[in-house]
Amino acid sequence: MTTNPAGGALRPRSARSDALANREAILEAARELFAEKGLAAEIREIADRAGVGVGSLYRHFESREGLIKAVMQAAAEDLVQMLRDAAEERDPKAALRGMIHTAARLFERFGVLTEVMLRGQADEMPNHKTELQSDYAGLAASVLQRGVDEGTFRSDLDIPVAIAALASIVQSGMLLALASRRTYRGAADAVADFFLTAIAATEGRQPPDQHSASSQG
Repeated sequence: MTTNPAGGALRPRSARSDALANREAILEAARELFAEKGLAAEIREIADRAGVGVGSLYRHFESREGLIKAVMQAAAEDLVQMLRDAAEERDPKAALRGMIHTAARLFERFGVLTEVMLRGQADEMPNHKTELQSDYAGLAASVLQRGVDEGTFRSDLDIPVAIAALASIVQSGMLLALASRRTYRGAADAVADFFLTAIAATEGRQPPDQHSASSQG
């Protein structure tokens, strides 16, 4: 037990607080190592980086699969929230660009784990993939339809095809490939510029604003 500056006794930090801190440390260590190595990262490596024992790790997560599921759940929740924030942008072009940048930021933060998640390669989270696809499709459809209604996007835009095209860019790994030769921001801007030009309203079509030309180098 410690004392405060006035000499009074302080209550020791609760076991629950310690447990929560350890759980967060494990999740962050797992995120980092799965991002670096994919699902091949070893449990002992994760425990060592988190500063806990393997036994402590398993007290929080009953299995390796349970830990992977928890990390992917966190990634999925981050992705959906950022997509929602981006889609709220009033300008449809800015909203769509923001959604593409969201995918790039998730790739940068979660590395190869994001690709595994989006492609549904992990048996631990088939429901997460379905939920992600549904959330993404709904948000993208809303932004694209708003752009059509406002005359920003072409009136004959096939929205389901546009959504599928955007999804394929992310899920195919093309965004990662572009980022490896540029930056994540540069790759996102290149994809957004191309896509926004392709779907712009025919009358008075203007190319999208160019962003961070230097970051695409």
